[in-house]
Amino acid sequence: MDGVILRNIPPMFTPKGNSQSYPGDASKLNGEVAQKATKYRFVIGGLIAFLAWSLGLGWYITGPITPLLISHYGISNSTAGFLTSIVFLVHIVFAIPLSMLVSRVGLKMLLVLGALAASAQLLSFMATTSFPLLLGLRAIHGMGFIFLFTTIGPLFMQWFHPKELPLANGVFVIAVSLGITTSTFVVAPLSEVIGWEVVLSLSGGMSLVSAFIWIVFGKAHRMSSHVDLDPGNGNTLAGIRSRDTWLLAIGDAGPFTLLTVSLAWLPTFYNEVYGMSLTNGGALMGLMSLAGFVALIFSTLLSGRTHKRRPFLIIPGIVAGFAGFAAFLLADSPGIYVAVAALGFACWFFFPVLATIPMELYPNNPLRVSLIFATILTAEGIFGFIAPPTVGAIADITGSLVPGLAIFSVLAWSLVAAGILLPEPGPTFTLGKGVRSLHEGSKI
Repeated sequence: MDGVILRNIPPMFTPKGNSQSYPGDASKLNGEVAQKATKYRFVIGGLIAFLAWSLGLGWYITGPITPLLISHYGISNSTAGFLTSIVFLVHIVFAIPLSMLVSRVGLKMLLVLGALAASAQLLSFMATTSFPLLLGLRAIHGMGFIFLFTTIGPLFMQWFHPKELPLANGVFVIAVSLGITTSTFVVAPLSEVIGWEVVLSLSGGMSLVSAFIWIVFGKAHRMSSHVDLDPGNGNTLAGIRSRDTWLLAIGDAGPFTLLTVSLAWLPTFYNEVYGMSLTNGGALMGLMSLAGFVALIFSTLLSGRTHKRRPFLIIPGIVAGFAGFAAFLLADSPGIYVAVAALGFACWFFFPVLATIPMELYPNNPLRVSLIFATILTAEGIFGFIAPPTVGAIADITGSLVPGLAIFSVLAWSLVAAGILLPEPGPTFTLGKGVRSLHEGSKI
């Protein structure tokens, strides 16, 4: 079935030779039940949203309680920074290799593995006397997002019409943001009541629940392993070295890293310099995440109404850098609420569009999309791993968190450069030597 163009066929209809078997009517994904399968995309979207939310709960969960962990384990600021950065270290090593499993293992199984890996924090109650064990659990948790993020592109391309992809991507990122928002609001006060180790364990438990729900209700076709990553260049290396791939990756890395160091260190900065309680500092981080949640809703709605993509990168990129500076310069004034809200809004607003651009550039090549997502995740991993301990190390040397936070505020403007240099996909895209419409079917 290699080389077949699926055109004018509802989503999730593929040749039987490439399909996984499913119970009941779902195993008969043919023309007679295609409309029923199409309606099931809403279930798929909901399942992925729950997976993303449960993983988001644990992503930055140690940030608001970093002072508690420093005191509990007797560690330095730079060492504590690894609790956040270890999540991204595994992305550097494993994101691209694991993206190559998409056509070999199957999308459904990869998502199961991702949810199970994310649930590793369930064992945090066993790490109260071992900081290395807690780091290890955080690393396994980070593996979960690799499986999830590199899989959703091909999965959404199976289930959703091209014009629905910005909405699907937006819902996914909204769910991650909502998980982060939930944890940043509740982790500090809950930790004071029931203990930080119990809170971390509960976050892992939610990922375990999402794994079981996906096992029962999740469906996905196995993709053909014969599809080239890039019909024009023909190999993985060419895909990784693509100019557009790295513009997307570096553009995302700037604001992503600023968001990471802000969530990891601003509560500590407010506590040490201005005497703000960890609960109030966590509430400010919750406001930042809540603003990001609102931004994602606006971005998702607006991006579906226009084919223009570059303004969605350039404008929030400009705002992010200035908001990063304001978040620590205005810490002792009422303007801090505006600053953290603007920072959260700018650092999330662009992402649904950035995640849609690869799908629009390569609508017939889901494996190439998965590789681009993996490269983005690798870049996030490199900067996300380096940034928190770097800010901590600079603070250990200078006695202030301000220099480190300032450096990463400047780097957030990489999104502006990417928005200027990237091509504008629009309603049609150049693929290899030809031009194909966004509304053509997938080649599998």
